[in-house]
Amino acid sequence: MKEFYKTQKVTYNLMSFTGFKALIVFSALTEGPKTFDEMRERIESHPYLHETVSTDTIRVYMNSLKRIGCEIKRVRGEDKISRYVILSHPFELKITEEQKNSLIKAYKSLVKDMDIQEIMYLDDFFSKIGSYIKNEEFISDFKNCSPLKNLDKKLIEDLLDCCEKKYQIVIRYNSPNSGEKDIEILTDKVDFQNGKLYLYGIGFEYNQYNIFPISRIKEIREIKINASTTAKLEKLKVVYEVNTDKPDLEESEKIISSKNGKTKIEATTSNKFLLKQKLLSLGPNCKIIEPKEFKQEFINLLNDMKAGYYND
Repeated sequence: MKEFYKTQKVTYNLMSFTGFKALIVFSALTEGPKTFDEMRERIESHPYLHETVSTDTIRVYMNSLKRIGCEIKRVRGEDKISRYVILSHPFELKITEEQKNSLIKAYKSLVKDMDIQEIMYLDDFFSKIGSYIKNEEFISDFKNCSPLKNLDKKLIEDLLDCCEKKYQIVIRYNSPNSGEKDIEILTDKVDFQNGKLYLYGIGFEYNQYNIFPISRIKEIREIKINASTTAKLEKLKVVYEVNTDKPDLEESEKIISSKNGKTKIEATTSNKFLLKQKLLSLGPNCKIIEPKEFKQEFINLLNDMKAGYYND
């Protein structure tokens, strides 16, 4: 121990080789079925060992593992070769139902304030924990409460990379109205809205900033690394007032004034539909100031919604 504190290096003098080699066999078996030759090669190729071992020696290590509580079984594959695998061991992490529920509750609380990349890291972390937990329901219960449930994580990672580099891409999109089709987008970001994950960017189909549910994106068909949009988007500026002095602003919004618990906000958009959706979500705590044309469109929308309820 004194030598380790002094040099901070593991040397032959600091190792119990019998125990260390047994741990190497244990590690190999937990990865999946292994033959005697595969376990022997794992020991012989280790940087601290470089020594040959016999099949009988491997059997000694496996018997030692059995004595401490490991359940080791011999299996035969389609190639008729015998392999060994650990079915269970005393080092498995066991949690109660109450502990599982507490972990899931903690996870739900954490993801509320995380961006998509952090959530993916956390999901991977919980998945790794789940592989060591002796509780079959843990992984399924955890996945059911994840905001990434039923989504392709590889696709999300690729979209995040495209957004970071502001790539122009072509996606295969399953439209609820027109079915599967290719859509070209100048990517901006991947983010949550109302609990669902969306790809944000300029859609060339209607030449406006738009959002696309990632659950409807089948694949990235093409990445146009050197391409860029040449179309000039028509921007609309809308001023509205909210009954709070701490509003949640989008990137395209800025505060004009704040007084007596009311805040005036200027929003710039090329997609009136998305802006109307946001204003509707604010309910009676929001009032449109200008322009008059957009304000009247919004009033007409509210009247149409009201008429729909009265006509039932």
